[in-house]
Amino acid sequence: MNTVNFKQMQATNEVIIKLNNLRRWTDFTTEQKYNELAKQAFNCIVAFILAKKAEYEGKNIRYENFPRIAIGRAYAKAYVYYDTPEHKIEEICKISGISKKEFDKVATEIIAEKADKEFADFVSTGIGEYETQIYKAATKIATYIELLEHQKTILELGKIQEIERELKKYYQIPGVIEFSDTESSIFRVLQNLSNLRNQNRWATCCYNVECSVLGHLFDTAVFAYFMALEKTQFNEEYATKMFFMGIFHDIAEVWTKDIPSPIKDRIKGFRKATEMYELQKLEEKLYSQIPDYMSAAIKHVMLEEEENEHLKKLLKSADYLSADSECYRNLLSGSRDTYFCETIIDRSDRDNSPVCGELHNYFVDYAKRILIILWSMQKKS
Repeated sequence: MNTVNFKQMQATNEVIIKLNNLRRWTDFTTEQKYNELAKQAFNCIVAFILAKKAEYEGKNIRYENFPRIAIGRAYAKAYVYYDTPEHKIEEICKISGISKKEFDKVATEIIAEKADKEFADFVSTGIGEYETQIYKAATKIATYIELLEHQKTILELGKIQEIERELKKYYQIPGVIEFSDTESSIFRVLQNLSNLRNQNRWATCCYNVECSVLGHLFDTAVFAYFMALEKTQFNEEYATKMFFMGIFHDIAEVWTKDIPSPIKDRIKGFRKATEMYELQKLEEKLYSQIPDYMSAAIKHVMLEEEENEHLKKLLKSADYLSADSECYRNLLSGSRDTYFCETIIDRSDRDNSPVCGELHNYFVDYAKRILIILWSMQKKS
């Protein structure tokens, strides 16, 4: 594949919507913050630092595989696995004699149907086995952290013991034992980052769909990845950096919370002060809590670093496109808060690639249609 097209973008946005709606742990909770979109973002955070640990231990890592693994996994969750735990799928396969590989085959077929065959091949072939193992290990660590958050509310601890057994399968990967040790500093950092699922965007709006900061990281990463691929004629190394910059771009909000841009800009010097505060908290709560090689690796994909100044415009455009998608989800679900329409229509300072611009225009057209309906209703009343 050497192009990005609108059908691929639109299909991937539909996956993002489905993952935002798809709740986890539905056998003992109905909390929307535990959804698959947030989980995919958290998987990527853990996979990145796990890969850096493995690389530090001498392993050769091809980082370009991770965005493709993550996007393929997102499609599979949305259309194949839903919220069915992996061990249940394996048990059914064992009874029936069906190979687990059949699910991968079906997932690839569905991606081809929803997007196109080129895209399906791109996200499912030529991916290194070691990167896949790292990603799977990351999903187990992320799941373990989620489960521990529920420890006080679930009566049956079998689930925690089950994921602990699953983690042991990946102990040969450097970092898995340390990162899943509840007493380690890295585990505590990951627990803090998981709390981004508790912070809801559009909090003062009449929303129908909750969009967490954690889930927003995955949207932004995927859109930044597509933009970078399109703008560079498929420079995967550059696109992968943009993907991980999207994954990490709002993590400071764990400790700082989000102060709306209108307030930052309304008070002279306040935006600069918030940026300094973010850097201070990142140093205190993140960089000083992890090994130097890992903090250096994370800084390499942090928007706040001077070396990434030239990448801000593209990432901000991906950030905006994620916001468009979140507003679109709420309008689609029936919210009639005009702020969602105005946000989509009034976005400026964009650096959209042509295809990403096409997706933005798709959102704009929908928002305008909703506004026309609302205006006509107001006239009748």
